Amino acid sequence: MPEGIYWINPDELWTNRWYKSGSEAAWGKYRITIHPFTTTETYKRGGFFIHGGKVLGSAGCIDLTSHIETFVADLTKEGALKKCQIHLTVKYP
Repeated sequence: MPEGIYWINPDELWTNRWYKSGSEAAWGKYRITIHPFTTTETYKRGGFFIHGGKVLGSAGCIDLTSHIETFVADLTKEGALKKCQIHLTVKYP
């Protein structure tokens, strides 16, 4: 995922229940779409998500592995599962 400013909408959180059982190892139980701001250069890449999974690593997403459960619980606890934008900055050392 290229450096830049992105946003997520907690209302777009979805579960992976309808997927094949094998994909839960890679994607986890939840995922949420990451959207770039127009000022972010994505180099024609897209399809970014925050997700979990048992397998560490991703092809460009933010992979929280087992921590996705805590992330989703925090979004739910704060009542954020409504239409809003949460900004996300991606910056590498």
